[in-house]
Amino acid sequence: MKKLIVFTDLDGTLLNHDTYSWDQAQQAIDALNKNAWPLIINSSKTSAEIISIREKMQNYSPFICENGAVVHFNQNMKQTGLDSMLEVYFAKPYAYILNVINTIKQSHNFDITGFNDMSINQLMELTELDERAAIAAKQREATEPLVWNDTDKALEQFRHLLHEQGLSLTKGGRFYHVMSPVSKGDSMNFIMEKYKTLEPDTQWLTAGLGDSFNDISMLERVDYPVLIKNPHGIKPDVQHIKNITESELPGPAGWNIEVQNIINKIKGTQ
Repeated sequence: MKKLIVFTDLDGTLLNHDTYSWDQAQQAIDALNKNAWPLIINSSKTSAEIISIREKMQNYSPFICENGAVVHFNQNMKQTGLDSMLEVYFAKPYAYILNVINTIKQSHNFDITGFNDMSINQLMELTELDERAAIAAKQREATEPLVWNDTDKALEQFRHLLHEQGLSLTKGGRFYHVMSPVSKGDSMNFIMEKYKTLEPDTQWLTAGLGDSFNDISMLERVDYPVLIKNPHGIKPDVQHIKNITESELPGPAGWNIEVQNIINKIKGTQ
């Protein structure tokens, strides 16, 4: 029996870049729910942010936050409440990351501003999040998003200095993210092994949808990779990814079409 698991980025992918709405994707979400196929959020957002979105979306599948740094799941991988979920950390703690950034910043005077440097009001103005969402965005566990205002040469020096401290720098839709050398793809594989162990006779198929550089590791490892059109950022190079599909429409509108196409393909081979 074939079953599909959909892994998805949020900002600019399942969520509208400007309004953070997923209304245009509801038809495809309903189709996944009808088949009892998991929709797994795999985002740079924090646990607090994703928990809020999942509740509004009525999605209770496992989820991956902060670019693969933290995974939340149930032992039986069923759609149950948050209180029964386990957390697995694949990254260095937030305090360590902040200490490294501040040390480098003080010694090299790089022009950077991280979420930890911003007030709630500043973050609201920058992201257009409401107050509750901005508070949730600052509840970080393992990564620090930042705005880079310095030169490209300085950026590469910063990246090298982070590497010396066991950290990496990845580009998301709006921000650079300082984090441990983990990825959305690594944590996706962790989730998949859980499903395969619980249902070894099932033929699991995977779809991944994202719009940014930090989604590449996820798109590289799924059966149905989809790059969602992003009119607000630089298009990542995905030519090396086999069978990659690129949506014609941005955000949840494009997401809706591509997920329904994948569902129809799988249903046609059952």
